[in-house]
Amino acid sequence: MGLFSISEEENKYFNDNNKYIELVSCPTGETFCSEHLKFINERMSLSSTFWMNKNFPQAIAELKVAFYKTTEINSPSCSPCVGLFRSTIIKSLEVMQEDLRQMTTGHFKAKRHQSCYELVNSVLDELKQKTSNSETV
Repeated sequence: MGLFSISEEENKYFNDNNKYIELVSCPTGETFCSEHLKFINERMSLSSTFWMNKNFPQAIAELKVAFYKTTEINSPSCSPCVGLFRSTIIKSLEVMQEDLRQMTTGHFKAKRHQSCYELVNSVLDELKQKTSNSETV
């Protein structure tokens, strides 16, 4: 068993008390990220609410804010957790991207969602670029 472990929990159904990311154990005693993790979970919960209400721009914005909060965690011992936080946020955006893609293509496409689809694509590109830049540092 390693020095620390983390778990990721995603439910298909919305739950206000759901913690999207929960630390099981941490070698630093959550010294560096407890407030950050609370903030990230709150943003992910808000995003889920906006997503369910079809307010896609706000859902995307909340995930972007959560992602940038991870850039404030600078401890080298926290890098595996930061990677998990970021991948979870990106995965949520990718699911949203696929939903929007399906809504904007095919026989029943809705042009009203096209701008949201373009927005999620742009935000995903930005965050993936940020992730790859931070991994090379």
